[in-house]
Amino acid sequence: MKSILAIVAFLMLFNINGFAQQNINAYKYVIVPNTFNFLNEPDQYQINSLTKFLFKKYGFTALMADEEYPQDLTNNRCLALFADVEKLKAFLNTKLQVHLRDCNNKIVISSEVGESREKDYDKVYNLALREAFNSFDKLNYTYQPNEEIVFKGNKTTTETVENNDAKEEIQRLQREVEELKAKRVREEIALRASEKNKTLQDIQPEVKQEVKKVLKTEAKSDETLQTLFANPVENGYTISDASSKVLYHLVFSGKEDVFIVKGQDAILYKMNNTWIVAKANDAGVSMKTLNVKFN
Repeated sequence: MKSILAIVAFLMLFNINGFAQQNINAYKYVIVPNTFNFLNEPDQYQINSLTKFLFKKYGFTALMADEEYPQDLTNNRCLALFADVEKLKAFLNTKLQVHLRDCNNKIVISSEVGESREKDYDKVYNLALREAFNSFDKLNYTYQPNEEIVFKGNKTTTETVENNDAKEEIQRLQREVEELKAKRVREEIALRASEKNKTLQDIQPEVKQEVKKVLKTEAKSDETLQTLFANPVENGYTISDASSKVLYHLVFSGKEDVFIVKGQDAILYKMNNTWIVAKANDAGVSMKTLNVKFN
């Protein structure tokens, strides 16, 4: 009876090892993190560096998580297994177990438990980890491409290309939208400028008539008018009195000797060497002559 149980146990162990061997050979790389949960800092006691070293010792292509990946791994992270070292609860000794997880965080294989009774952390972790890695020595790992895993990479690459094409199309459309917005702004500016010029042209005959009236009703010489001073500023002039108080802010209209008075529904217009302020009001247009000296 005992011999039968021993044979059954052996067969079960053989099948489990064979299954683990088949599974682990399907992965091309092992990624080792820069730290493990039971450590307080990256590569403390050089446990992470030792983990990478031991994987390479037993035939695996091991990479640290912060290393530059090969192109096939960049395209398909499922080609790799991700290493994790777990510290198990124990009394008076230290126990470590190594797990390898796939890209879906599913454990593919776990090592035997390695343990040590050393008190020095540098030694105890080193010895326990090396003992746990004896499990991988027995596997005789050899990479054998698996169609399902490789297909994930092809699918991912295709999706990446499609995503990149979609991003480029979105960026192209965004550029077109921005160009249309800019064109619309330019058209609005041109339209407003055209309307202003048209308004000036429309009121010029009226201004001329009103100026004649003003010149008749305001029979004042230049000597009787207060002298004002035009000082150049950006896009026009400011009109100030002798005390430097700004009375008007003029903006270029695009027409010679015609200025728009900023902040008022008015223009400054030169007629027969006389400057006239024409301002719209409820009664129509009021006129006022100015004695302006342009600097």
